[in-house]
Amino acid sequence: MKDSCIIRNWMLMTISLTSLFLLFSCQKTKFQWQPGISAPKYYPVGECVVDFGSAGNGTRMPFNSGWGNSYGSVVSGERYKEAPKEVFIKYNSGVENYLYQGKVLLPQERIRSLFEKYNLDKEDNSGDLVVGMAPGGWIRVWFHTLDEKTNDLVNIEVAKAQLKGSYDDTANERYKVKNFKNWGKYYTYWQHHGIPYEAWANNEKEYDMYFDLFTPNHDEVEYSYVSKDGTFEQGIGIDKKFHQKLPVEFELGWRDKAKETFYCSKFIMPKNFKHFIEQKRLNTIIFKLEIDNNDQDATLYLVFHNTKEKILSYKNKIPTAEEKKNNDYSYATEVEYFIK
Repeated sequence: MKDSCIIRNWMLMTISLTSLFLLFSCQKTKFQWQPGISAPKYYPVGECVVDFGSAGNGTRMPFNSGWGNSYGSVVSGERYKEAPKEVFIKYNSGVENYLYQGKVLLPQERIRSLFEKYNLDKEDNSGDLVVGMAPGGWIRVWFHTLDEKTNDLVNIEVAKAQLKGSYDDTANERYKVKNFKNWGKYYTYWQHHGIPYEAWANNEKEYDMYFDLFTPNHDEVEYSYVSKDGTFEQGIGIDKKFHQKLPVEFELGWRDKAKETFYCSKFIMPKNFKHFIEQKRLNTIIFKLEIDNNDQDATLYLVFHNTKEKILSYKNKIPTAEEKKNNDYSYATEVEYFIK
């Protein structure tokens, strides 16, 4: 009787171990993902190397794709890869001439759970782990994918760190000296906005934004804007964007009523715009544009609580051929601010 009990227990244990083995062998541990790289708009990064061990990305060329926006494309390493535990990062911050490098530990279990949640083990599903590199050595790692259920872009921060850096004395003198001759539009932007280290140290508050840029005679108003941390967004006409940071600078372009003359220029938002929004306790930002009959003068409004408050008025410019060729437009010189 004792021997039969031992045999029965042994058989049950064998079945349990076999089931456990089958369970683990059926679990997917590799997923379809690729490494991406990102840098803030107007704060270019160069000599960039990103190495996840099983996958890597990088470029010697300077780039400033916008904070969170991937630069270029890459297919690196095996198609199916393990969720990474760490990433080695090296880059040169152009505005500082500082070289930053080091390893950032990653929350592997959380990343794996995101890969599983969004089915990155399926044949037609893939995602990215995008490394953002900013002045001050500030690093973000985001998980990007397209949600197959909602068809919405998923953008989730999975890691934040600060790397140590040192001044790069070997850089070309052209890049060391900060002036308009050497840096052009970047230098102009820095003159207006400086190097906002705090924007990368602490994530900016996000808002739902609505752009009502439609007017009866100007129905295709193009816009782009830059937030304090170098996030870059663009669109056209009536548009909505969720979970966005406040703009510090806008660029608006439109054609006259005859659809012949194109106007386009940039303007800086009021310095106290964020404080104004906080005072009003707004979580939703609605921008409305009105263009005068002369096709050139315009007023930007903030709409809230059934009221319409002037933000600023300005005179848009006819861009030069060079500006249109380079898609790089100048600042409006006639701007009147109503939010002080």
